Amino acid sequence: MTEDLVKAEIHAGFAHLELNRPAKRNALNMEMLTQLVDRLDEYASNPVVRAIVITGNERGFAAGADIGTLGSANPIELFNSGFSEKWDQVANNPKPLIAGISSYALGGGLELALTCDIVIADRTAIFGLPEASIGVIPGAGGTQRLVRMVGKSMAMEMILAGRKLNAREARECGLVSTLVGEDETVAGRAFAIAAEIAKGAPLAVCFAKAAVLQSFETTLSAGIRYERTLSALIAASEDRAEGMTAFAEKRSAQFTGR
Repeated sequence: MTEDLVKAEIHAGFAHLELNRPAKRNALNMEMLTQLVDRLDEYASNPVVRAIVITGNERGFAAGADIGTLGSANPIELFNSGFSEKWDQVANNPKPLIAGISSYALGGGLELALTCDIVIADRTAIFGLPEASIGVIPGAGGTQRLVRMVGKSMAMEMILAGRKLNAREARECGLVSTLVGEDETVAGRAFAIAAEIAKGAPLAVCFAKAAVLQSFETTLSAGIRYERTLSALIAASEDRAEGMTAFAEKRSAQFTGR
């Protein structure tokens, strides 16, 4: 029987995925990442799910990537393994992804958080990319995504010198959007954010996410053209008509994702 390395449940309007490998501090191996990607792919086409929360458990978010047998693989085997591409598959999910971080988000764990659209943390959270200290470099997007979050100087210090950020520092650098108070849980706050997202028009939310992400891939003028195209396209949706009507009638809109 396959071990349940990712616990999954659907709430009202959103899904929750909990990394579940506590004996290894949720170190990300191929089996866990495959389960995570499979669930995300399932939710991508589920109209009931309008946002997805990813959290760790009592042992933390994820203390790194556990490459297992890949550690002894030759360069060609490693390149063709498909392991690092799992992070890209997470990042490519069209639904909004919210990472809730407690304790360690290191190495591949931080790289997983960086693929998410919103990152929140409690005050126990620690962020870092310590790969250089064991003779390797980040291989799942860390060198590219981190610099876009925190800037060149801080990214270089974290990657080259192994600096770790606490939750407050991560918030100040823009890596984290929200620090969870002592009177609430990181999952509870992530659920509240997901529930707010779920109130919006699903097409508008997904289009808006795509437009924001495009800003990392292109020039400002090209990004604005892309945004303008999506803005015009969504005018053909039933949800746009419903949203406008509901606003005029001063009632809550009933969106269907069409």
